[in-house]
Amino acid sequence: MTLTDICIESEVLKVNPAVSLKANYDLLINADNDSTQTEDLNNVSDDAGLAASSSFSSSFSRLGDAKELDGIKDTMNDFQNGVLIDDPDNVVLIRNSKTDNKYFDLDFFNVGYGWKAKGSKKPTDHRCIKQLPFALRYLGLWLKNYNKRETLFINGFNPYVHHPYYGVPIGGIGCGSIGRDFRGGFCKYSLRPGIVEQKVKLVKANQFIISIKKNGSTIYQKVLCAVPLRRTKKTTLNSWEFFPEEDLDYSGLHPRSWTRYNIKECNVVVVVKQISPFIPHNYKDSSLPSSVFVFDVLNNSNDDLDVSIAFTWRNGTGVKSRQRESVCSSEIITKDKISGVLLKNMIHEMECTYGLATEIKSDKQTVSICKSFNPSGDGSTLWDQLKENGELSEDIEDVTDKLELGVAVCVKQMVKANSISESVEFSLVWHMPLVKFGNKGRLNKRWYSQFFSKEYEGTIELISYTFENVQNWENLIDEWQNPILKNNLFPEDFKSALINEAYYLVDGGSTWFEYDESWATDETSISDYTAGVFKKYGRFAYQESWEYRLTLTYDVHFYASFALVALFPHLEHSVNCDFTDQVERVDGRQTKYYMENKLASVKTGNRIPHDLGNPACTKYDPFLNTNAYVMHDTADWKDLNLKFVMSSYRNYLQLRNKDKSYLEFVYPKVLALIYGSLEAFDINNDGMIENFGTADQTYDAWAMSGCSSYCGSLWLASLACTVEMAKEMGDTENVESLTITLEKAKLVFNKLWNGTYFNFDESKDSKTTIMADGLCGYWFLRSVNKDLANSILPEEKVKSALNNVYKFNCARFKNGESGVVNGMTAKGEIDRTHIQADECWIGVSYAVSAALIQVGEHEKAFKIARGCYNTCSNAGLQFQTPEALYNKDFYRAIGYSRALSIYSIHHEITNRQ
Repeated sequence: MTLTDICIESEVLKVNPAVSLKANYDLLINADNDSTQTEDLNNVSDDAGLAASSSFSSSFSRLGDAKELDGIKDTMNDFQNGVLIDDPDNVVLIRNSKTDNKYFDLDFFNVGYGWKAKGSKKPTDHRCIKQLPFALRYLGLWLKNYNKRETLFINGFNPYVHHPYYGVPIGGIGCGSIGRDFRGGFCKYSLRPGIVEQKVKLVKANQFIISIKKNGSTIYQKVLCAVPLRRTKKTTLNSWEFFPEEDLDYSGLHPRSWTRYNIKECNVVVVVKQISPFIPHNYKDSSLPSSVFVFDVLNNSNDDLDVSIAFTWRNGTGVKSRQRESVCSSEIITKDKISGVLLKNMIHEMECTYGLATEIKSDKQTVSICKSFNPSGDGSTLWDQLKENGELSEDIEDVTDKLELGVAVCVKQMVKANSISESVEFSLVWHMPLVKFGNKGRLNKRWYSQFFSKEYEGTIELISYTFENVQNWENLIDEWQNPILKNNLFPEDFKSALINEAYYLVDGGSTWFEYDESWATDETSISDYTAGVFKKYGRFAYQESWEYRLTLTYDVHFYASFALVALFPHLEHSVNCDFTDQVERVDGRQTKYYMENKLASVKTGNRIPHDLGNPACTKYDPFLNTNAYVMHDTADWKDLNLKFVMSSYRNYLQLRNKDKSYLEFVYPKVLALIYGSLEAFDINNDGMIENFGTADQTYDAWAMSGCSSYCGSLWLASLACTVEMAKEMGDTENVESLTITLEKAKLVFNKLWNGTYFNFDESKDSKTTIMADGLCGYWFLRSVNKDLANSILPEEKVKSALNNVYKFNCARFKNGESGVVNGMTAKGEIDRTHIQADECWIGVSYAVSAALIQVGEHEKAFKIARGCYNTCSNAGLQFQTPEALYNKDFYRAIGYSRALSIYSIHHEITNRQ
C-alpha cells in the first residue's frame, strides 16, 4: 500500500463523508467537562452530571448550544493548488502543482462538527401526568434491580449521552467491535456479546506513539491521540505527551477511515488509514475480529529522519472494575515477515487473546517488541526508552502480579528528506471464539471461529490471514462503494449516510454464532429447516439499540431489514427463520407488564415475539428467554404479526427466488398469524383489525383507536401478501376467503380518507393528525411489488398523502431541515397529545423518503433524508444515530437500529435503474 491509497476514488474526495471531522476542539472537548481531563484515564466513564432522566418513556438527552464550529462545510472543497492523477489501481494521488514532493494537501479533512452535551430533557407538560402511574411501577422494578441495573433491558433513569467524537468502529460483524474516535482513541468496546460498553470513553494505554530523530537526537515524540488530558502525578501514564488538538484531521467512510497528523515542528505529515473487513455478500471475512492500520509518513523537511511508530495495548476493555479480572500473559510471535505479540486475558469470565503485529515491507524497517509494561504506572520507562533508542526492549517493566499487563510493537525506519516512507502496517485482532451471555449462559461459538483454531493459536492464524487479505478487502470494499459514490442519482450527503449507517451491523451489539447441535435440545422449537439455515449461514442478531438491550426487536427490524437484504441477504433469511420458529411457541410463565399493570404470559401462541431476549440477563441466553420487553404485553400488538407476513413474502420473492421449500416452511405460520390477528383484533367483524385505544404497536407511547392508518395499511398489505402466497401454494380456499376479507378491509380503510390524506385513526383527540408513517404498509409492499401495492391503495391517494406529510411533517418541523416529525395537526402544529407524536424518528424519515421516491417525488425525498443527515452530523451524532430527534435539540436512544432503513431508499433508486 502507498500513500495514494488514502484518497480512494475522486468521488469520495468530492463527497462529505458522514464523518469528515476537523479537530476543532475548543468547543467539542468541553462535552467531556473537566472530569475527562482530571480522571485516571485507564478508562473514562460518563460524567455524572450528564445522565439525568425523568422516566423510562422520557429518557431524552440534549445536544446543547447550537453554535457552529469553525470549519463546518456542507460539501467537500476542491483541492487547492492540487492536481488529481489517476493511478493504475483506480485511486487518486494528490500532488501539489507547485512542488511535486509536497503531498497531503487534503482539504477533505477540513470539515468538522461536534456539540456540547448538556444532559437530558425533562418534559414537564401534561403528557408526563399520564405516565406517572407507569413511572412509579417502573421505579419499583428499577429499585428492585438497583445493584444489577445492567441486567435491565433498559436503565430508564440513566440514558446514554452522546459523545460527539465517535469515528468508524473496528472489526467485522458479530465478533465484537472496538470503537474509535476521530481524535485517535480506542473506546466503547462491545466484545461481550450483545453489550456495548458505551460509557468507556478512552483506554489510555491503547495508543500509537511516534518518535522522530534527526542526527541521532530525538526532536519529537507524541502519542498520536488528541484527547486533552490534565497530567498530574496521580494519573496513569502521566509521562506520555498527547498530540495537539488543532493539528489533527479525520475522514471516515465505513469500514475505513483516514487520520492526518500535521507535525509542524518537524515539517512532517503522518496519515493513518484504518481498515476493517466489512464486505457485503462475504460471509467469512466480514465476520473477522480484525483491523489494520496503515501508516505513511511524509517528510517535507530537508533532513533525513529516523521515525519510529509504536503500537501499545493493555488487557481488558476499559471497564475499571474488570481491568484486574485475571492473570494475564504475553508471548512474542514471528512468522515469515510478521512479528508481533499476543496478550492473553479474561473479559467478563471469557478467554480473549489480543494480537498486535506488523508485517515488514522493506529491509529498511526494523521491529522491536515489548511483551511487558505496566499500563497503570506512569509509563516513563517505555516512554524514555522509545525516546532514547527509537526501539523497545522485550521486558520494559517487570509486572509482578500480571493482573494488568501492557504490550507493544514498534517499527523504525529512515525517511529520506522530501520523501514518503514505506508504509507501516499494524494489525489488531481479538480472538474470543467462545462467548456466553451473563454468568450462566451456554457457550456459543462465534461464526468466524470455524475458520480458525479455537485455541489461542487461532490469534496467529487471524493475524496472518489479515495481512494476506487486507489488500483484497480494500478492492472488495471499493467494488461495493464505488457504484454508490459514482451514482449521479444519489446526492452527495446521501452517499455518505448510506455507507456509514452500515456501521450498526458491526457496532450494534451484533452476534453471529455457529450452529450447535445442543440448541435443538435447549430450544425444541428450532425446526429442521431453520437448523439447516443456521448450519450454512449461522445465527445472526443485533440489539434494538445500545441502551435498549433487546435482541432483534422485530417491529424495528422490519425497517432495518433493508440493510441486511442489500448487504447480507442470507443473514436476513436466518433472522426470518428464527422468528418463523417462534410463531407457535408458548411460554406460559406469568410476568408483569408495567404499562398496563397486568400479569400475562411471557409468550402467547400464534404471535411473533417482540424480541429474542435480553443479552444482559445473567441466567439465560436471550434466545431461551424471549420477549424481554415488559412494558407492554406485545401479544396485543397489531403490527408484529403483519410485519412478519410481509417480510416473509418479500424474502420469498427477493431473497429465495421463489424457493418452494421456503414457502412450504413459512406459509402455515403466515396463515396462523393472519387468522389469529383476524380473530383477536377484528372486534366488529368488518374485515379490518382495530386498535384498542392503547399504544399497541411500535409507537409504544402513542395510542391508536379503531381503524388506524398505520396498522390498517399494514393489515391491507399483509392480507395481499398472504393471498399471493396462497396462490403460489395452490390454496384456492384461502385465496377466496382472504380476498373477500381484503376487499372488506379496503372499504373500511377508505373511510379514513378525508380528500387529502388518510386520517390517523378514529379517535376524537387525534383523528385528523397527519402521521408521517401512516402508509407504512404501502411503502413496504411497494418495495416488493408495485402492482400489488397499488391494488390495495390507489397511487394518486398515496401520493397526495405523502405530499401532505412533506408539506406539514417536514416543511413545518424545524424549517424543513430535520427529517419528518411523527405527528402534525391539520393546523400545522406538532401533535403533542402523546409523547412520541412530537418525535422525529430517523428510521421512519428514511422510510418516508423511500415512499416519496416510489411516487416520483425524488427532490422531496432527498430533502427529508438530507435533514436527518445534517442534523446528526452537525450535532456530533455520527456513528451513534439516535432513534428520535426533537424540535428543540434533544434526542432519544443513541446507537439505534431503525436508521438502517436508509437502505430502502437505495433499494428504490437501484430498482428503477
